[in-house]
Amino acid sequence: MEYTFLSDSEIEELAMNCDKFLNTFDYNRFIVSQIELDFPIAYSILTYKDVVQTEKLLRAIYRPHNVYCIHVDRSSGLSLHNAIKAISKCLSNVFVASTLEDVIYEGYSRLKADINCMSDLLNYSDVNWKYIINLPSQEYPLKTNSEIVKVLHTLNGTNSIESYYYEATHYRINQTYQENYKTSKLELTGEIKAPPPHNVTVAKGSAYGTFSRRFVEFALRNPKARDILKWTEDTLSPDETFWATLAFNKNLGAPGIQYSDSGVPNPKSWITVGVMWQSKGPTREVCHGMYVRNICVFGLGDLNKIVHEKTLFINKFYHYYQPFALMCMEEWHFNKTFTNVPFESYYYNRLIKS
Repeated sequence: MEYTFLSDSEIEELAMNCDKFLNTFDYNRFIVSQIELDFPIAYSILTYKDVVQTEKLLRAIYRPHNVYCIHVDRSSGLSLHNAIKAISKCLSNVFVASTLEDVIYEGYSRLKADINCMSDLLNYSDVNWKYIINLPSQEYPLKTNSEIVKVLHTLNGTNSIESYYYEATHYRINQTYQENYKTSKLELTGEIKAPPPHNVTVAKGSAYGTFSRRFVEFALRNPKARDILKWTEDTLSPDETFWATLAFNKNLGAPGIQYSDSGVPNPKSWITVGVMWQSKGPTREVCHGMYVRNICVFGLGDLNKIVHEKTLFINKFYHYYQPFALMCMEEWHFNKTFTNVPFESYYYNRLIKS
């Protein structure tokens, strides 16, 4: 069954009348507790196509007391830029990043896009947010805002950053790469990469995480952290090494990192986003959608499993692929927001404090 979605230009036109936009997409109806009001969250959202899916994500996580920075790929079509700008004019706590990058897959520009939003959010004085969560537009929340706040309260200043040592990916950092904006690809230069500064061990992790305000200030302003960020500029997929490396190296003193007895970051605190990776063997998970770059794009058959996951978000959906999968997730999440469903706080207390 085919389903027709609004185009970027149609959403832009709708958002030119803010009252109509807010009523059409139900931005005026929220149940917000005092605990939520006292714990504002900042979001960095990266998008490069399909404003319809970006708006679905924004609507699911939107609350008037939070703050949202949207980075639109500079090379994306004008219709996407115009639509996002129109939406941001209707929501006073939503803004487009002040500096936009031409994002190249696996390049430094991908990390820089998040850095730009985080810098803007640190300078945003209207909301004293406690944590930043960075997201691509293809993710979707598994928890309501109320539930996310409860989890963040449990974290109590600890970050949720995936970080581990993985020698098999050292090809990403032992040779240099450059972004080719004519081909929109990352290319090898043939040069050997100098060792990282401050004798750090380069770690691997996710590009996405839940970062305390103190950690973001450290990552963007600490001289050693800035040296490491500069060093990553000509590496492959620095978005998957920068945060992880800051967390992995205890001697750097990054705030909010929980270490295990062996001195490495506690993997149990990694609760930000769930991903189903393509794998082989009898114990592999079954993707009922399709795989893109070894990641499952979820279909309807995956939903029963997804809704029981403990992570805050799940990656990923394409709104146009098996469209009722994301539409069902929207309805499930909406209903959970407006019903008093018991929340398993004990699970996160035990997980994070163990």
